[in-house]
Amino acid sequence: MNESFPRNHQSKVVSQLGKVSIAIQTSLFVVCLGCLSFLAFLWGASENNTIWRHIVLAGWTARAITITSLVLRWATAAQAAICTSMLAALLLQRGTVRLPEAAAVSLIRVNNTGPWSLLGKMKANWHRKSASLGLLTALLTLTALSLQFTSTILLSQVGLAFLPVASSIPKMHYGIKSEGDTYYAMPSAAPSFLDITPTRYPAFAEWTPNRTNFDTANQRGEVAPGKSPGIVDTGNVLRAFLPINNDQERSLVTEYHGFATVVDTRVVCMRPKLSNVVFSTGDGFRLTGFANVEQRPLGLVQRESEGGSKNFSVSFDCSFDAAAGGNYSEPDWALALCLGSFDNADQGIYSFMQSDQKKALGGSYLIINATVLENLGEVDDSDVWTSITRSTSYNSVRLQLTLCMTTFQAQRMEINATRTTPIHPEPSLLWDASKAKWNTKDIMQQLGAVVPEIPAAERGIFELAPRSWQWRKQPEYLDLTGDSAETTATLSTVGQGAIYDGMVNSAQFSLFSHIAMSTKNPALALQAFFTRLCSMCYYDRIAMFDAVGPSWQVSLVQVTRPLGWTAFIIVIDIAVLHLIIVLLVVLMFRGAGHHSRTENAWAAVSQLLGPLTESWIRDVDTLDDKTVKSLLKDRGLDNIMVGVECIQGRAHLVEKEKIS
Repeated sequence: MNESFPRNHQSKVVSQLGKVSIAIQTSLFVVCLGCLSFLAFLWGASENNTIWRHIVLAGWTARAITITSLVLRWATAAQAAICTSMLAALLLQRGTVRLPEAAAVSLIRVNNTGPWSLLGKMKANWHRKSASLGLLTALLTLTALSLQFTSTILLSQVGLAFLPVASSIPKMHYGIKSEGDTYYAMPSAAPSFLDITPTRYPAFAEWTPNRTNFDTANQRGEVAPGKSPGIVDTGNVLRAFLPINNDQERSLVTEYHGFATVVDTRVVCMRPKLSNVVFSTGDGFRLTGFANVEQRPLGLVQRESEGGSKNFSVSFDCSFDAAAGGNYSEPDWALALCLGSFDNADQGIYSFMQSDQKKALGGSYLIINATVLENLGEVDDSDVWTSITRSTSYNSVRLQLTLCMTTFQAQRMEINATRTTPIHPEPSLLWDASKAKWNTKDIMQQLGAVVPEIPAAERGIFELAPRSWQWRKQPEYLDLTGDSAETTATLSTVGQGAIYDGMVNSAQFSLFSHIAMSTKNPALALQAFFTRLCSMCYYDRIAMFDAVGPSWQVSLVQVTRPLGWTAFIIVIDIAVLHLIIVLLVVLMFRGAGHHSRTENAWAAVSQLLGPLTESWIRDVDTLDDKTVKSLLKDRGLDNIMVGVECIQGRAHLVEKEKIS
């Protein structure tokens, strides 16, 4: 039979690549771009993107990366196989191969496992155009193999992190109704927490008036923190206790919007003017007398008695122990706290949250520093103390006294509280065995009772957004409300007995004493002490809350998400290089692969037949490749460099020159 087969009249590209290869390459290129775009989305999308949040919060991050990486691996591997066929065709047409490898390279155009199968057939003594093809094959092998580890590389920088998630709580129990069944069922006596060692220190929200330029148009009468001769003032620092009892839940909250109980924690301490002082010993020490102000603090109210008396002095009767400072390896101040009372007229400061009606004044207290001279530590020499020295039959006692006035009024209101991340954990009370004393450093930082001051973010507390703080409808008796019952009511127990070291809980007294010593600011010490008592009362009674309302909060949820860009950049770089190589190979093949037909087995076999092979090819039909190579070596044909050229209308193997 001498009939000739008709020539292929399809377009050049279709005839060279085949319809299937063209469709696959085009589809795979789109798939690769889609995979890379999706990975870029996972890494670079905003945390507020709805789709991204759904993926991350559903726990699909690692699975999405793994699946996408798998698709990308399959796509790039298939691209590499098709490109290997093109490179084999280009190598035969534009470059050279050794004659023993020609059959394998020709068949690679039809079927192969990847560029590494071609790389092994490309030996030395290349034709001058083989070097670029060898480099492309090596790079394609590198990218194809590297992309097999895509998921491993990407997942190496995926881990646990926190994501802020907003949630709405339609029924949040936020307080005790002032006229509810719970309020009337409560004992009339306020609970005392003076003998309890606090086990937790919940974060609160805080608002402080600006020290310099605060707006007085909307905030009427607030006092900023500051000092003046003989006076130290914390200012109207408002602290809100959040109705979130679970410690773990609260530790992850970054925003709270809803009802909370706000307490005005202003404390001002001043140098007192003493009169009728009587010092006695017996069972401990006792000091009685009267104290009045020398310098008037801002917001001081003085009220005459019904009989017209203008004796505004506060009377005091304080018991204390002057030897307390020597009980530790490092001397502490022997402090005592006692509640003052007014026999006739009265005076004090009030919370600016009150309306214009008659002001309810806060309590007045006397703080005594009774450090024995022989154990003298760092006695406060600031001008807010009045010093007296009293001798006993055993020793000499130096007494320092300061008069402190407080507001500590509670009001329940809607607040907006926020804090930044990362969140500092709530502090714990630790016992320092080496010094035989409590370590209160972290608690002091949370309460802002440190010098110099530190920002709210470092204290782990919330910042309370400014608003109108005045009562919309002020109750007639501020101390007979649910607001007070859940917080400030416990302060009524301060003064019912002696308050000094050994008479109250040592952990609570240590906090009070350490702040006074380290800051030289008795107002900060008393503010912190009372804040802690109010907090203990609030969270002790939170299970009884019966006032219900909506709230909205943002909490940190632990999720699996990308943590860095290095792995992503590595994968992107490799993938982009791979796609560039693919495009380059396709363009080279389109421009120079005239005689090659990928996916066409018969053409690949037919082109092996030519003058170089006709004399021996029929003798190797039953031989393995190793034997064929040996046979060619015996005939001196093993180092001949060959390629495919079209001669007299037929493409077949021909000998080509070696590189010089």
